[in-house]
Amino acid sequence: MKKSTRFSAPIAIAAALAIPIFAQGCSAVDDLCCTDPTAFTVEGNAEATGQFQAAAGAVADLSAVAQGSFDDVVNACRSIAIDLDADAAARDTATNAGADNQAKAWCDLAVAQIQAKITAKGGATLTFEAPKCSASISAKANCQAKCSGSAQCDVKATPPTCEGGKLEVECKGSCDVSASAPKIACEGKCAASCEGSCSATAEAPSVECEGKCEGTCEGSGGAGTSGLDAQGNCNGTCKGTCTAKPGSAKLNCAGSCKGSCTGSCTATPGSVAVKCDGECKGEITPLSCKGGELKGGCKVEAKCDANCEASASAKAECTPPQVTLVAKGAIEARYLESLKVNLPNLLVVFQARGQAFVSLIGKVSGSVAGSVSGDLGVKGLACLNSVVSGIGKSTEQMTASVSASGSVVGSIK
Repeated sequence: MKKSTRFSAPIAIAAALAIPIFAQGCSAVDDLCCTDPTAFTVEGNAEATGQFQAAAGAVADLSAVAQGSFDDVVNACRSIAIDLDADAAARDTATNAGADNQAKAWCDLAVAQIQAKITAKGGATLTFEAPKCSASISAKANCQAKCSGSAQCDVKATPPTCEGGKLEVECKGSCDVSASAPKIACEGKCAASCEGSCSATAEAPSVECEGKCEGTCEGSGGAGTSGLDAQGNCNGTCKGTCTAKPGSAKLNCAGSCKGSCTGSCTATPGSVAVKCDGECKGEITPLSCKGGELKGGCKVEAKCDANCEASASAKAECTPPQVTLVAKGAIEARYLESLKVNLPNLLVVFQARGQAFVSLIGKVSGSVAGSVSGDLGVKGLACLNSVVSGIGKSTEQMTASVSASGSVVGSIK
C-alpha cells in the first residue's frame, strides 16, 4: 500500500500555531481536540487510523502503569512506615509533601523506620525469587493488525519470539521438558513432580497435599480424619486445590498442576489443549512471553510495531514474589509481617518494571509523532499533540517509583 506524505506543510504550520491553545487542555478547543485519542479515526485511511490508535494506546497503557506503580509504591511505603510505628509528626510531614512527592516522602519514612526498628536491632535477611512479567501475544497481535489497517494478525502463521524469556503456548498435544528446560511451566496434568498447586479433578477427586488445602483435608486415617497441622497446613489428601509450602514439592500430582513440572505436561481430561512453556509436540498457539521481551510477529511498519511492543509490555501481568525474612536479632514479629505483605509490590516496581520501563516511556515519547502515516488534519495533529504532552508526567512518576521502591528494598540488611 502506498503511503502518503506524513504531514503536509500547511497542516504542520497550522498545528504549530495552535499548540499554545492545546496546551491549555482539550476543553478550550473541543472542536479540535478528541476526548478519547484511542478512538480517533482518519477519514478514508484505515492504516493511518490504526497507527494513530496504536500510538495513542501505547501512551495510555504506559501512563496507566506509571500511575498504578506510583500508587502501589505510595501505599506500600505508607503501610510500612505506619506499621513500624512512625510518629504522628513524621506521618503528617509525608502526607503534606505534595502529590508528586508522595512516593519519595513515604518511602524515605519507611526506610527511616526500617533502620530504627530492624537494622538497629540486628537486621534481617531478605530472600525472594525475582518477579517476572508475562506479556500477552494476543494484545500485541491485535495492535499489529491496526498498524497495517487489516482485520487481524495471525500469530500462528507469524509467531513472535520471546527474547530473554520463555514463550508460553497453548499446546494441543504433549508439552515436554528438554535438556535446556528440565522444569517447565504447566497448567494441565503433570507426569512427574508438580511444584505449585495441584487441583482435584473428576478423574482424581483428591490429591496428595503438603501445604495449604482450599477444600477438605483428610489425614492418613481416611474420610472423617483431619490432616491439618498446628499451622493449618495439610499433610494428607486434599479434596480441592493444594498449594505447596515454599521450598517443598508435591510428588505424583494426579490432578491438574498449575506451576512447574519436571516431566511431560498434558491436557487434563475434558480439555483439548494444555498451557505450558516447554517443547510442544502438537499444534501450537502462542499465548505470552514470560520474563523476556516480546519481538516480531506480523510484519508492520517499524515505528508502529514499537508502539505495539510498548503496549504489550505495559499490559504485561507481573506476579508479586513471595518473600522470606529471617530476623538476625530481637525484632518484633509484626514488623517483619508488614514487610512480607508490602515488599512484593515494591519488588514488582523496582525489579520487574524497573528502569527499563522508564526508558521505554521515553522511547515512545520520541517516536509517537513519527509513527503515523498520512495527513491527520488539524484535529488529528491537535489530538496527537495532546497525546504526546501527557508522557512527561508518566516518566516522572515511574522514575520516582523505581527510585523510592529501590531505596526501601536496599535498606533491608
